[in-house]
Amino acid sequence: MEALALVRAFDAPDAEVRLAALAALARSAAPVRRALAALAGQLVAAKAWDRLGYVRPRDYAVEQLGLSARQVQDLAHVDRALRGLPRIDAAFVAGELTWTKVRLLCRVATAADEDTWLDLAKRVTARALAREVRAVDARALEAGGAIETDEDGVEEVPRETVWLRVTPRVRARWGRARLLARQMAGEALSQADIAEVIAAEVISALGVDVDPGPLTLCCSPSRSPSRPREPGANECASHALPDLPAFLAPLVENIESLDAIELDARLRRALRIEQRLISEMAPLLLVVARSRAYRSRGFPNLAAFARERLGMSPRKAQALLRLERAGDLCPELRAAFRGGSLSWVQAHTLIPVLEVEHSQPWRAAWVAHAATVTVTVRRLEDDVERALATGQLDPCSLAEEVQTGAQSTDAGETIKLFFTAPVDVARLFKGLLATVQRRIERKSGRTASESEALDAMLEHCFATWARANARIPSEHRVFERDGWRCTVPGCSSMRNLHSHHIVFRSDQGPDDAWNRTALCAAHHHRCVHERLGRIHIRGRAPDALRFEMPLATYGPGERILR
Repeated sequence: MEALALVRAFDAPDAEVRLAALAALARSAAPVRRALAALAGQLVAAKAWDRLGYVRPRDYAVEQLGLSARQVQDLAHVDRALRGLPRIDAAFVAGELTWTKVRLLCRVATAADEDTWLDLAKRVTARALAREVRAVDARALEAGGAIETDEDGVEEVPRETVWLRVTPRVRARWGRARLLARQMAGEALSQADIAEVIAAEVISALGVDVDPGPLTLCCSPSRSPSRPREPGANECASHALPDLPAFLAPLVENIESLDAIELDARLRRALRIEQRLISEMAPLLLVVARSRAYRSRGFPNLAAFARERLGMSPRKAQALLRLERAGDLCPELRAAFRGGSLSWVQAHTLIPVLEVEHSQPWRAAWVAHAATVTVTVRRLEDDVERALATGQLDPCSLAEEVQTGAQSTDAGETIKLFFTAPVDVARLFKGLLATVQRRIERKSGRTASESEALDAMLEHCFATWARANARIPSEHRVFERDGWRCTVPGCSSMRNLHSHHIVFRSDQGPDDAWNRTALCAAHHHRCVHERLGRIHIRGRAPDALRFEMPLATYGPGERILR
């Protein structure tokens, strides 16, 4: 932790000092990441999320850890591989290898050739090592069994940001489209996914005037997961973890015998330590980015510097810079993230509303809302989306029912709407938007704006999806009331829904609406009925329900940790 003292004492303008401090912080983060990998490995091996009332690893990872399911799986994969690669493991913990290089080595190295790969990794850049690994692992890629991911386990696909200027009314309708698209897909969707669904719906009726390239719908089956790395001949006997700093040793002590609740607590403690380190890196990284000091070390851009010296993906480096800039606007956000009361996911969920020009009076309230009041990340996302759609930026007013779009007027004002998507999706969406603009212009004889074209696209989707919703049986009114998704806190499921009786029918519970709530099949069968005691649901639907879960009790607007 000497690096932390170095950063606190450092106030010199010398770019070399800043670069050295950043590299030192990255090295000091290696033992923390190794502890995280060990804990994630045990979490995945034991499927501990199931014992905590989460039926999907994604829901547990987002709600409890502030990570994606792929990040957790990636950490677990590295842990399994390093158990058979003791010298690579020790080199990583000692700061001789970055996380970027270790992930690459874990794809191909075995006990038999560990020394060869380790020597190569120390001599070449991460980009050169990636080329060597891809050459060896080409057979798996050709078979479609491996997916290229960055240092955070996120699939490496070229992405592009789409920027639009729209009226508040159209922004509100985009928020409504997001909700309806989720209902139609039966699962949570990102902004990019929603853009793809809208484009697919409109293009099926209108066509497009430009060649968008291949289109892969977000609801199509995903590719097969990566094939497990073949173990070496003597790899079955796993080595003990390398020596970690004293403050980390208790986190990985006897992890094989931990129950799910203790494992969760240790994971969150390790993540808080890592967040503190990241928050120390952020202001230095911002100064380096603005001054382009990385060029003095021979790096052409910040992405290369982050990957080679910090073991950080360019995507994460940009996200960290965005978080630091948001911290300048809202110091409470920076303090909450550094202190661990906000996770990485929560902090980035808040950024869009904190960046709104007129949000200054409510920025601190949003941080407090996320840290102490908001029940789940899912609810926080909904609250931010509603605030952006309606322009009502005071989080205290979110309890009031808002008719999406009803209170938004054009008034000649425009606001930003943007999303980042794979290049083929972004170009398809922009090409389709241009097609709609030209057709409006040919029909009306006047210039059409992007906002008007997007409004026409959304109107088509609403009309199409309304026809589909009209076929929904009336007995599904409970699902409609509950937003067509499972009401268990943190659950992202919007398909295979069951109408659960809060007071069981076997206990003479009535069929009244107050006694019924929407649950996904997995929660209904596995957590409420088959394993009584995992989740208890009490109260009256929809606004007075109380969910008693292993980690916490969730009630209306509150979360009580145990």
